[in-house]
Amino acid sequence: MLRLLTILSLTSAVCLVNSQVPSFGGCPTIKTQETLDIQRYLGDWYEIFLFPTSFEKGKCTRARYTLKPDGHIEVYNRGIEDGTEFSAVGDAYVPDQQYPAKLEVRFAPGTPYGNYWVINTDYDTYTLIYSCSSFVGVAHVEFAWILARNQTLDPAISQSLKAELASYNVDISKFIVSDQSDCPP
Repeated sequence: MLRLLTILSLTSAVCLVNSQVPSFGGCPTIKTQETLDIQRYLGDWYEIFLFPTSFEKGKCTRARYTLKPDGHIEVYNRGIEDGTEFSAVGDAYVPDQQYPAKLEVRFAPGTPYGNYWVINTDYDTYTLIYSCSSFVGVAHVEFAWILARNQTLDPAISQSLKAELASYNVDISKFIVSDQSDCPP
């Protein structure tokens, strides 16, 4: 019993450090798109909604995806906090070509890759991304983003994407609006 309490305490601590939306239980079962055309997915995406994170602050958050010579994708995330631009550069790839929309991403060499699952995209307007990491089935940390090719997105599209994620028993009340006002190019 003491061992279980220790594991639970450590798991909870890890969840709180890594995210502000830890939950108990395992990750929900999520269905990604069956196909993903990486060439069409590349380029700039602006954050419209997100689950709160401990690693992302500020406004004007944008992701730029470019293909690297090794077939991986460079992920360049940029945001602005208190007038100062901050950025993070990551590496993403598709580990199993049978599931092309289940990418893995990391932002520091030597660290483990995390899920970057494309649930739905039309390539030209929106994309819905989900990530979840389970800790021994006792707790999990999840992230979700709705990104758009422009700094705004039709509310009907946002609602539809949220409803799709909710259909997988994900608590969409965790979504917060990303501030895209007065952003530099």
